[in-house]
Amino acid sequence: MSVSIYQSHLETAPKQYTLLKMLRPPVYEIELSNNQLIGVCYYKDGSSKRYQVNATFSNRRMVIADFLSAVEAMAALLLKFPKHPFGTNAFAVANVTQELVDGLTAIEVKAITEAIWAASRQAKRTVISTEVSYQGQVISQ
Repeated sequence: MSVSIYQSHLETAPKQYTLLKMLRPPVYEIELSNNQLIGVCYYKDGSSKRYQVNATFSNRRMVIADFLSAVEAMAALLLKFPKHPFGTNAFAVANVTQELVDGLTAIEVKAITEAIWAASRQAKRTVISTEVSYQGQVISQ
């Protein structure tokens, strides 16, 4: 099961990362919902690790209401995963499962992307491409 999920995430990665995809980097899948982050890291051998972090960063109308709290929570989540050998880059997929009144706005997509980039730097993990989806529908790559 994990191998097919891993492969599908690699296939949706942007074309400019073709060489990196051949190195088969890890893929972080981060689910954002009601002050809760659930992260799964998929590896090329088919294994995966799953962790959860709870923090106060969202409200009923916005998935990220407090940007700094969201970055701290994501960094704490990323630090739970082991550091990859040789400083291998990774791809990140953020899925917002929280039901929002107006759906996901462009500003929220940007905030999620920026939060992942800032958290990965803070956690000393290299994320080079981020995909944001809302309840399974891809919004931004």
